[in-house]
Amino acid sequence: MDANGIRWVRSARVNTANRTDGVTVMLHDNRWNMVAGKRSKPLTTPPISQFLDKAIEEADVILPPAGWTFKDGTWKSVAPVSGTVWSVSPSEDGWAVHRINGDDAERASRTTFPTADRARYWASVRFDRSVGGLRGPKPRAGAKSAAKLPDVRVTEDEREKAIEVLGALGTSYSEFVRAALTWASENLDQWTVRMIDDQPRLVRRTNA
Repeated sequence: MDANGIRWVRSARVNTANRTDGVTVMLHDNRWNMVAGKRSKPLTTPPISQFLDKAIEEADVILPPAGWTFKDGTWKSVAPVSGTVWSVSPSEDGWAVHRINGDDAERASRTTFPTADRARYWASVRFDRSVGGLRGPKPRAGAKSAAKLPDVRVTEDEREKAIEVLGALGTSYSEFVRAALTWASENLDQWTVRMIDDQPRLVRRTNA
């Protein structure tokens, strides 16, 4: 699996997180453990459920995701083809992403991310933007975006929740919508949308 596909899926309710290349961290027997294949290693992160992100950070340093290296507190990766270096480093209020071309380093995103893994994933899905602008929609299939989807009106609470979710995923609203539509198109035979308690919900289809 290349760097673009590696991210952590958190299950805070059960104190577990799974990295999409097969690494797992879990709170078990009063300690955090990292599991990779048949290998299991206890972590030094204090055995407290709120320290899930710290356990993830420790596991990443022990077994870095493909395409990334960790040195002196900074994560770095070289984008395929262009050779541009992307870095993820700690800042005052989180983790910052920089794009480095030769001797020139530029801040890739004004946003700082709460964890290094979220910042790495944000950078990795933009490796094809190693040169040129980082903002605005990317051409898809050789064509520029020429149409718009309808705007969605939401309450203040819904907007705050959306911003929280998008921040946790390390993605933009437009990227999330495209990803959700792609996922839906690939799973139409298993999932559908139904109104439950006056809210649209994704539910599994049944034979009934």
